[in-house]
Order: sequence, then structure tokens, then C-alpha cells
Amino acid sequence: MKRAAAAVAAAVAIVLTGCAADVDELRVTIDGVTVTAEQATSVEAQRAGLSGRDSVPEGTGMWFPLAPAQCTEVWMQDTRVSLDVVWIRDGRVTGVVTLQPCSTEPCPRESSPGAVDAILEAPAGTFSQTVVGATVERRSTDG
Repeated sequence: MKRAAAAVAAAVAIVLTGCAADVDELRVTIDGVTVTAEQATSVEAQRAGLSGRDSVPEGTGMWFPLAPAQCTEVWMQDTRVSLDVVWIRDGRVTGVVTLQPCSTEPCPRESSPGAVDAILEAPAGTFSQTVVGATVERRSTDG
């Protein structure tokens, strides 16, 4: 019986480890600052964003690809940490804003400064020195 329980526990650990490895990540560099960003590619992942997390470690963030480029909004509903939001179009920064947590309804919405094809969110202060027009470089964490 103990062997069976140990085998099940080992199988669960392997499955859980495999799930963690399936997270699609990018390394994004702007003005010499690099973050490892989870990619929010589904509508559900984009809607959830970084909400509900008690922390977003330094050097990490979330990448939101948008196709086609569009005017959009972000909001901080149920987000517990301050975040820098970097608006991106054609590999260039079009704007940066720092947003504060929000637990009330409705939360304020921040509009993009025109059509964007990606958004990067990272802990507040990460991109505080970033200027409009800065180049955005991204690469897979696989290589």
C-alpha cells in the first residue's frame, strides 16, 4: 500500500513539474533592462493578467501579444501589486505608465496611447526610466 501511495505521489510530482515547464516565456529587454515574461496568449489569460498574485518578483512580468494592433485598455481589478505597463508597437515603446492596485469596482482603466501590438507588465519601477521610442527586444527562453 505504501509503495502504491509513493508511486502515485511520484507520478503527480512529475505531472506537476511538466506543467510548470509548459509555461510559454520570453525574455524581453528594453533599455538594458531584461525581464522574463509569461506570455498571456489566450483571452482568459489576458483577462486575468497578473491579478490575484501577492507578488510579482523583480525581473519577471507578463507579455500580452495583440493581433492586429489595436487601441486597448488595462485595469488593475484584484491586482495586489503596483505594476509598470509598457505599451509597444512595431518593436518600439509607445508609452509607459505605473498603475496601483485596485480592489474596488469599477477600477479605473488606462487607455493605450494609440494602437499597440503588445503590452508588457512588470513590477512598478522596472521601466520607470524607459522613454517612448526605446527598442523592445524579445527572445524565447528556450535559446
